[in-house]
Amino acid sequence: MADPRIKIEKLRVVYDKGMTSEMVALNDISLEIYPEEYVIFFGPSGCGKSTLLYTIAGLEVPESGHIILGERDLASLSKSEFVAYHRSQMGMVFQAFYLIPSLSVLDNVVLPQMFLRERPAQRRERGMKVLERFEIDNLAKRLPTELSGGQQQRVSICRAVINDPPLLFADEPVGNLDSHSSEKVMDLLYELNTRDKKTVILVTHDSRYLHYAHRVFYLKDGELVREVSNPERTQVREEKVQPFVAHALADFARFYPHLDENNLKAKFLCHYLLDIKDEEIQERLEHLVGQRYSEQISRADFVLNVNKSFAEGGVGLYEQTAHRIADELDKIIEESKFVHVQFEHFPKKYDTLLSGLEHVRNCLLADYEG
Repeated sequence: MADPRIKIEKLRVVYDKGMTSEMVALNDISLEIYPEEYVIFFGPSGCGKSTLLYTIAGLEVPESGHIILGERDLASLSKSEFVAYHRSQMGMVFQAFYLIPSLSVLDNVVLPQMFLRERPAQRRERGMKVLERFEIDNLAKRLPTELSGGQQQRVSICRAVINDPPLLFADEPVGNLDSHSSEKVMDLLYELNTRDKKTVILVTHDSRYLHYAHRVFYLKDGELVREVSNPERTQVREEKVQPFVAHALADFARFYPHLDENNLKAKFLCHYLLDIKDEEIQERLEHLVGQRYSEQISRADFVLNVNKSFAEGGVGLYEQTAHRIADELDKIIEESKFVHVQFEHFPKKYDTLLSGLEHVRNCLLADYEG
């Protein structure tokens, strides 16, 4: 397995240090990102995900900790090495596009080439090739103000990759776009990862885009609370072999020997579905999951009560989160029925069927969004 392209060790970022407004933006963050990997920093507004991205990019200075690029600590780079890192090793895509309104699309795209002292004819030729690649060469002579938001973001991506950097950072790149334009932009970033083998690090608060990534890092209140691998994408790094669902449930039972089978299953499912530290909220969700898993309540009632505020007797999660949990429970219920029927009729095939349920455990690795 390749060595990490980026290694972060005990990173801490503090704003307004020593002032009454002092705030810890990142606390004790450690993670590794591998070459050709697509990772997402995910979480609600203010959780520190953009700060983490900008710190890796060298745009924020940490109070402590290390950012290792290959074998070099970012803090140890000389001024010229730091400039070279920005010019040739990374590209940046922002939510607000940051195109220069007085320059044409082509001139905006080739701007990073000027700092590499490329000849005007060469950089314009290269710029047109990049625009053609992303099917917006017909916009080359237009000004940014003449473009839609989706077109401006595609121009921004062209500018980010004009110097062919191995790293691509994207901070909420579709936050200002409609759903159709968002899908186009996300597909472009996915293509740059799969076809061009670029390492993509993307920040988003929208769970609809998590399936693009190899891994998702969940942040909350400046801390890394969970890392989840996408079972639908072949992982770049080696993954530890996870136990089968039945084995994991057996291990879980050792910690809660007083629970009956239904309550144990409910606690097990909640443990992997969400990361909730409030015991009362966790208890209510376990009760509802147990009722839904045993089909004592309908899907509609489950979603209603998960979404209902805590004061009204519900769990108080977002409706989107409630539907996602319900979707995963529906899949698990159907899988359980299938295995039960197969075990009754073909008991010798049970072990084979069990191995086929490995993806169920992966489905349980969704996280709490609020």
